Amino acid sequence: MIHRFILSNQNFKTQRQKRKAILGTYLILTYLGVDLFFFVINLFNPLGRSIFLLLGFIITSICLVLLRYQKTNLAIVLHLIRCNGLAFFFCSVDQDPLQTGTYLLFIPGSLGALAFFGYKERWAGIGFTVLSSVLFMIAIFKPEKFSPDQAHFYLIINFLIALVVGSMIVLFFDRIMVQSENEILSKNEELTKINLELDRFVYSASHDLRAPLSSISGLIQLAERSKDLKETEQYLNLMKGRITRLEYFIRDIINYSRNARTEITHETIYVKELVYETFEGLKFIGGSDTIIIKNELPDNFIFIADKTRFQVVLFNLISNAMHYRDSYKEISYIRFSGAIEGNRLILHIDDNGIGIDTLHQEKVFTMFYRATETSKGSGLGLYIVKEAMDKLEGKIFLQSALGHGTRFTIDLPLQRS
Repeated sequence: MIHRFILSNQNFKTQRQKRKAILGTYLILTYLGVDLFFFVINLFNPLGRSIFLLLGFIITSICLVLLRYQKTNLAIVLHLIRCNGLAFFFCSVDQDPLQTGTYLLFIPGSLGALAFFGYKERWAGIGFTVLSSVLFMIAIFKPEKFSPDQAHFYLIINFLIALVVGSMIVLFFDRIMVQSENEILSKNEELTKINLELDRFVYSASHDLRAPLSSISGLIQLAERSKDLKETEQYLNLMKGRITRLEYFIRDIINYSRNARTEITHETIYVKELVYETFEGLKFIGGSDTIIIKNELPDNFIFIADKTRFQVVLFNLISNAMHYRDSYKEISYIRFSGAIEGNRLILHIDDNGIGIDTLHQEKVFTMFYRATETSKGSGLGLYIVKEAMDKLEGKIFLQSALGHGTRFTIDLPLQRS
């Protein structure tokens, strides 16, 4: 009930804050019970110091109130000071603290601090461990008995060793927990992204697959009714167009799946040659014969990466430039230029096509986003480009002006054999 009373009204921004609040609550509640136990015991002990235990109980209660009002760090710092202070006091006034074991009260104050602050704030926890060690030495240490033939020597050494080892164990396990938590958070973020993309993919893919099929079905019915050979031929050409669009879409789905699932490979890529090879594979696109390729890349423009993924990037960027060429311009071109800058390969792909409005430029790499009403693509092309670049540990930048063309800049880490 007390646990609920303290934590029920708190909104935690992170799991770490919640964990600290819960651990702090248990630490303070445990000491509250300890205070009450020793307070009652000392009522029947003529030499007892019940007033100091009552003071500890009051401080602990204040710490609980601070926890209630989300002052977690302040509550724990006050609690740890109280733990070390009372442990030091009782060791100092105890006639034989080594016999009664009063010095052991320094351990929970030290390890509790390390557990609360954890690996990320380890220096705060280590600071309280040092404080506990110093207070222990001041209260217990006797120079005249500190020699290897005295039990006092081994008690102090063994206590300090136990404290150091215990501290290392607490920090080690907290570090593992932090790493595991970060991995889980990373995987959760990735899973959330995948789920969102899957929902969007199913919705958009079903529409983009159904629309051409419905169109083809309608054209087949019209062709069956038509008795005009030219009209039937026109319907067949329209069907071919719909089938081509389906082929593009299926190709993009395959590229998307391959990029997401296949392992990264490394092979030497001759970029200048790969540009020509990729362009040859796109000559089936209507209007490709009106495009001029200006390949200004040097012959030594070579690097090591996943060739399949890099070619998918080139394929989508070149096909985009071809699809969105400006038919009103006398000459349509795609220019390739680049340079090696330090350990980075910089590749520029420029075209003088219709360009992309600034309103759309931040969204063109989003799944199924189409920047123009006349778009015939699947909306996956540039999304696949961005995902492939992430796999290649590279970056892609876009500069474009409506009516003046587009520049894509590829920035990749340079690896040489």
